[in-house]
Amino acid sequence: MALLIKNSKNIGLDALISHRFRGFAPRENTLKGLRAALDFGVLLLEFDVRMAKCGTPMIYHDEYANDKHGVRRLLCDIPAYKFKKAGGRFASMPTLEALFSTIKHHKNKQAKFLIDIKDLGFEHEIHALVMYYGLAERVVYVSWIAEVLYRIHALAPNIPLCFSHWSGKISDKNYKQIASKHEIFISKTGDIPRMNEDYILGKRMGWVLEKPLTGELLNILKACNGMICIPTELIKPELSDYYHQHNIQISTFSYTDLAKIKQHSNEFKIDMYFVDNKQVFEDLAQ
Repeated sequence: MALLIKNSKNIGLDALISHRFRGFAPRENTLKGLRAALDFGVLLLEFDVRMAKCGTPMIYHDEYANDKHGVRRLLCDIPAYKFKKAGGRFASMPTLEALFSTIKHHKNKQAKFLIDIKDLGFEHEIHALVMYYGLAERVVYVSWIAEVLYRIHALAPNIPLCFSHWSGKISDKNYKQIASKHEIFISKTGDIPRMNEDYILGKRMGWVLEKPLTGELLNILKACNGMICIPTELIKPELSDYYHQHNIQISTFSYTDLAKIKQHSNEFKIDMYFVDNKQVFEDLAQ
């Protein structure tokens, strides 16, 4: 299924990903932001999924949020039906089903969606909702957890996948900064083994690949017309060339101005750009 595009010197809306609908509403990952981005005509939108205690997929990036008392609490410690009562940021978190219902009833039928799965073990539940709402032709599954993508591919081998990772040897300073919030796994060869855990909840985790991706996950990405996502500061021409030689597309995050996107398009032949600023879409539309 050819869901994603190839790089072009002429950057269009079909190369810009609205990252968590940022800039389209006061808060990211909300239905208000989703509707505004769809109304604008955005063609690629990314959002994050984490699980409530009851197993309900919720739209939120972090593993925790502050309740109405300012207390930091894990999403996976609270059942979905108690989110509004918990208040604070919990009160504005939509369920994945509410988001899909909004998409189904919106007039923008061209938009496609990158679903960034943050917890492990609920792939079947998430994919079941995708199928129920008839969105299989409009989604890409994204994760920093390679095992999530292994399991999703077993469920839906034709749906494109995107693997997010840190690339190259990370400096001690940057490693400490990343490790302060994430559980980090390191692959010195680029190969990523399967995991034995059934479930992982309430964490941020990801892989540092000191060499470009190889092995089973690389073959899966090639087979499903997939892509790689890495931070803007870690992209290099040789890394972009490596993945393009394997017919895997490159996306980078994140951007707040169109000039930087054009610069990276020329330097690195990026295929898609995660955007944190609505102004970028407005500037491109002019």
